[in-house]
Amino acid sequence: MVSADAEEGKPHFIGRITELFEGTDHVKYFNCRWFFRSEDTVISTAKLVDDHSHDPKRVFLSDERNDNPLDCIVSKVKILQVDPKLDLEAKAQLAADNDLYYDMSYTVPYSTFENITNDINEISGISSDADSEVDTSVATATLLDLYSGCGGMSTGLCLGAALAGLKLETRWAVDFNSHACKSLKSNHPKTEVRNEKADDFLSLLKEWAVLCDQYVHDNNAEAPPSMDEEEEEGELEKDEYVVQKLTDICYGGIDRKSCIYFKVQWKGYGPEEDTWEPIENLSSLILF
Repeated sequence: MVSADAEEGKPHFIGRITELFEGTDHVKYFNCRWFFRSEDTVISTAKLVDDHSHDPKRVFLSDERNDNPLDCIVSKVKILQVDPKLDLEAKAQLAADNDLYYDMSYTVPYSTFENITNDINEISGISSDADSEVDTSVATATLLDLYSGCGGMSTGLCLGAALAGLKLETRWAVDFNSHACKSLKSNHPKTEVRNEKADDFLSLLKEWAVLCDQYVHDNNAEAPPSMDEEEEEGELEKDEYVVQKLTDICYGGIDRKSCIYFKVQWKGYGPEEDTWEPIENLSSLILF
């Protein structure tokens, strides 16, 4: 949650960032879902009874949102969601270590309030400043988003699934547009985002299944022969290198053969020297 620039002489706006992206004008933006203070709602026009005052740390979450330049963010704000059924003293204790708290939503067009009983942080897919226990009773499923773009469709599916009591996580995403992949990764850092053709990714899955059957699932496969240190450090032939480890995998690509490629980290070389090699070039490599 953040505070953002407001008009001169007025308190900063407060919102929850739902998306970060770069526009076609190469300016960085954020999409924000706004909180309202009591004085920004219909409460400001209501007559107070018996000198009643509203808690200045209490805000209301709305559905109002828009895009803003990233540089209008002023600071980070710690806002805690609390159970609306708690009494005022309990809410105050929970919110003591936070800047603000909320327990109700506010609908601007109808000037109405509603208790928030579900976990908004979990539904939105955006992490909260306050840690909360995970409800293990909620069913969880994973999603592969093909032709993902910036991830709008999978985000919508996750929101809809949450309303039905299912926690849906976009675990993988595939798109050929590098800018879309960069945007999706910025907003969903835990998602494995692959910048490649969907056809190549599906071919990779098929070939991966073959490799698993050959080297993992086949219990009768012979164990790889041991290589003593002297053999391992033996003199290499010209244009021959030792593989330190395989760091990534893909299928085909622009100006490449239609086969599996491994990203290879070479022994004695740094990460900047890593190269993509077709599996046939690693014919003497023992996979296990």
